[in-house]
Order: sequence, then C-alpha cells, then structure tokens
Amino acid sequence: MADFGSNPYGFKEAVTIEAQRIFDSCSDRDCLEDLEVTFPDYESVKLVNEANYAKARCAEVTSVYFSVEPIPFNKGFYSVDITYTFSVEIDLAASASSQAETVTGTATFTKKVILYGSDGGTKYFTSNDNGAVTATGCSYSNPPKATLAVADPIVLGIRLVAIPSPACIMDTAAENAVISASRKAIYVTLGVFSIVSLARTVPIMVPSYDYSVPSKECVSNTESPCELFEKISFPSNEFFPKSLEDATCGCQTSATNT
Repeated sequence: MADFGSNPYGFKEAVTIEAQRIFDSCSDRDCLEDLEVTFPDYESVKLVNEANYAKARCAEVTSVYFSVEPIPFNKGFYSVDITYTFSVEIDLAASASSQAETVTGTATFTKKVILYGSDGGTKYFTSNDNGAVTATGCSYSNPPKATLAVADPIVLGIRLVAIPSPACIMDTAAENAVISASRKAIYVTLGVFSIVSLARTVPIMVPSYDYSVPSKECVSNTESPCELFEKISFPSNEFFPKSLEDATCGCQTSATNT
C-alpha cells in the first residue's frame, strides 16, 4: 500500500478493497396481465368456486429465482431469466354486500433481460464456498452476479372467471349440449417496478482516511419499564388521519363481479 502522507485531499493512504462492481443495469415497468392465482388448500379452492365477487387486498413478491446464462457469439453479454413468485390476498364473497372471506394464493411470472456482465475467465474461490466449484468437464462458467430491486406490486385488476367443464350434459328438452361450470379461477393483473443489475467482485483502490470508531457509547438500560415508558414521546400522529399530501398507499385494490 502506498503511503501518501499529507496530501491536499486529506486521506492517509490508498488501500485495495474487494467490491461488487455493477457492469450493467436496467430499470423496468412491467404490466403483468391475467396471471392465474393458485391456492394451496381445498378450503380456499372451495371458497373460490362458491364466490361471485372478488376483491384483491394487496400483493407482494415472496421470492425471485435467477438463471444467468452467457449468450453465444456475443461475448460478455448474459441472458438473465427472472421468475417472480407473488403472494396475493383476496376477499371472496357471494356478493359485494355480503360477508367476505380472505384467502391467500400465489402467482408466478418469468421475464428475460439481456445485460453486459463482462468476461469471467478465472475461477473465484471464497471460504464461504468451502472450495466448491461448479464445472462440467473442462469447461467452467463464471457468470456475474444478478441482483434485483423490486417494489411491492400494484394490483391493477382482478377477474373471477367460470371455467367450463370438458364434459357435456345433454338437455333432452332443448336437444342441445349444455356446458356446466365445474370450477372458477381468479386472474390478477399486477404492475411491477424493478431494477436488474449484473455485477462482479473486483479489486478496487480507494483513498483511506482513517478507521471509523463509533462516537456513541453503549449504555445499559437499568431503568424500570415504567421509567422507560415515560421517556417515549406521545405518538400524536397515530391518532389523526393523514392528509392527501401525506398519504402513501401500500397497495391498491380492484374489484370485479362475475
């Protein structure tokens, strides 16, 4: 490490650190139309089949799966497949004025983006990996690290749809085949804002000023619970509704009838 001594910029020396350098990134606005919501248990499916009214309470991203693959004949570029899993809370009822039951279902969506991630011809080991390497024969792939920042989805629409049964029932009076609705399905439309980036671990030289020492002392709490409670400010804002300028909506809802 080079010691610069006193210098006009005020730092003591230049040091080398390892950091995640972002080589490429993109922001996106996705309108995901008519994603089918699936339900994990029989009771939820039964409520869906009996409902005539559905209203979405809110939605959130519960998990994201990445698949990063190099693009042939386009060195340094990677295809990033991103699979979202959404959790959607839905109110179901026989009508808009009747008592509603809340169920939770899931929906998935996969999108693809192409970003530049530079070349990775070396093998990179860390103690956290315990020396593990993913290799196929003599070929080795060192893809960049994909990251995703995503805001909570906005529910733009919801549909409760009757799915006809594949079996037909003959109506002898009308001499026509009558299709009976055997089940119902729920489709949601979500709005998603996201930022996708590709990064690699690289050594970077940065100026060092000094080691950071906390100026705040650790204080042990020896007060009684009531003494501590007396020091808490009264939460006045919790007792008054927010104005239009201050309001921020966590999720938007939409309703529909069949």
